[in-house]
Amino acid sequence: MQRSAIQKENQYFHKKLEMLSPGELKILQFKSTKETLENAYHNSGFYRDLFDAAKVTPDHYRKNEDIQRFPFTGKQALMEDQQEHPPYGRRLCIPPEEIRRINMTSGSSGLGQEIHCHDQVAIDAANGSTACHFRALGLSKGDVSAVLHPIGTMTGGMLSYEGLRLAEAVPLPLAVFNTNQKIELMSQFDLRNIITTPAYLSRITGLLEEKGQDPKELFPNLIGITLSTEPFTVDWAERMEAIWNTVIHDIYGSSQLNLNYGYTCKYGAVPDGSFGHYHLADYFALVEVLDKDTGKNTEPGEWGEPVITTFSRPAMPLIRFRSSDRVHRMATGPCDCGRTSNMLWEVGTISRYDDMIKIKATNVWPRTIDEAVFANDEIEEYNGRVFLEENGRETAEVQIEFKKSTLDEQAHKRILENLTRKIKDTTQVSMTVTEVPHGTLPRFEYKVKRWTDERIEGLQHVRFVEK
Repeated sequence: MQRSAIQKENQYFHKKLEMLSPGELKILQFKSTKETLENAYHNSGFYRDLFDAAKVTPDHYRKNEDIQRFPFTGKQALMEDQQEHPPYGRRLCIPPEEIRRINMTSGSSGLGQEIHCHDQVAIDAANGSTACHFRALGLSKGDVSAVLHPIGTMTGGMLSYEGLRLAEAVPLPLAVFNTNQKIELMSQFDLRNIITTPAYLSRITGLLEEKGQDPKELFPNLIGITLSTEPFTVDWAERMEAIWNTVIHDIYGSSQLNLNYGYTCKYGAVPDGSFGHYHLADYFALVEVLDKDTGKNTEPGEWGEPVITTFSRPAMPLIRFRSSDRVHRMATGPCDCGRTSNMLWEVGTISRYDDMIKIKATNVWPRTIDEAVFANDEIEEYNGRVFLEENGRETAEVQIEFKKSTLDEQAHKRILENLTRKIKDTTQVSMTVTEVPHGTLPRFEYKVKRWTDERIEGLQHVRFVEK
């Protein structure tokens, strides 16, 4: 959407923090990082052992750049800590009775789900970071927002719900309903905002088309649609803005950050026909963007991995956590919304370095599918793909090749039915499981890549009627 068409007024939630000068931000980050290192070293056996092994203490942190003297942490180390000292591990820096919320990483992982515990300080920061986005896009007191993300142990839906409440808007949680029910319920309210994923927005748009309903007429007062979890293209976002007659926005967060750390302001994700940038909540975390291979700081125009040091979650801090996310740095420059950031990231392009696939807002690891499939000795190979049907439905398909054997058709059918249930049980995602003739699927001699993600291409081919 053209910047000239956007409202002129700027709204804020944490105005003082969102508009810190570079010098003020540097001082805040140093003080908060120092406090995080002190807290972790003196109250967490996990971090004390880690620091001692690296021969560093909080005293070695004398300037912001000294954070690179401290060791990385990763998912495997967190999982091993939980397994050896269940349920929370030795990262917890407060007595268990002071815990006020437990989150877990989403979906099913070959390494398991991380547990993240929070006190009230962390909860307030998480909700506040999210409220910053809703105020930035223009939501006001009493505005209704449809929350289509699931609300459970994952952070996305919960932070959206609580962030809206903190911003004095009204969350309408609809994840438990099917798509037709969601549309019917949304149409009963004067919606100002919708929170969903790119794939699911395409699904809703396609279904409305099938019904002969125009989103612009059904939801005439929308001021923004907030996306998360998946990349998308500029062309697709512009098509959505035209069909819905509103601004497409995006937010970036994670269970490890316990924040919506990046969010678009009133100009949205694709101002003036190109990807915009996230405003970053640098006042709640120190996030380095490092070259995945060399570990060196990236420059504007380069891709890198966010490495997270939190200072907004004292109950269970994370220090130099390797996120495995892949972000594109942009040149820092002024935005006339007034917000400042230590660095800028490009909207709509964040993906993963590892092989995790986010399907229907749930993290799915191919290793989990491998285990389910190859538990059946009769199966020789499989391939998986995630794609969008022409009506916008997000679909995951698993193609199975059986070994040459004397098994009859009924035996094959029984195995496929059992496998379908097993995949759903282990990933929490429904997938279509079909048989293909023997010799159809590719074989691998070195690195295996059984999964393809065709959703970005699919966004260009979903059939809509623009009214």
